[in-house]
Amino acid sequence: MNRYRPNEPTSPVSLDLLSLLMRADDARLSELVLQLPEPQRAELALHCFSRSHMRALGLRIARDCSRHALESVGGTLGLALAEHVTSSEAFDAGPSHHSRKRVTLARFAA
Repeated sequence: MNRYRPNEPTSPVSLDLLSLLMRADDARLSELVLQLPEPQRAELALHCFSRSHMRALGLRIARDCSRHALESVGGTLGLALAEHVTSSEAFDAGPSHHSRKRVTLARFAA
């Protein structure tokens, strides 16, 4: 029995293909992803999207998936991903950079 199994599920594709997808431009990514069966493609999109360092890749893969496939593989998360891909909203909007007054020690001295 292997005591040292990872806690998270493994990638639905080989690590070689995954690394190739991570380096591919949009046209090549679509070409490679469309060769996969649709359920595997949706599973890959959800797998990547659920990891912060591969979230952008998951979104790019999800563009080549049908709403039904994403929902059937991922349930509510799959449905949310499908809605995000079809909308123009920013799903992962980072902190906005507001200009704030800078506080310096010189203002408080003397």
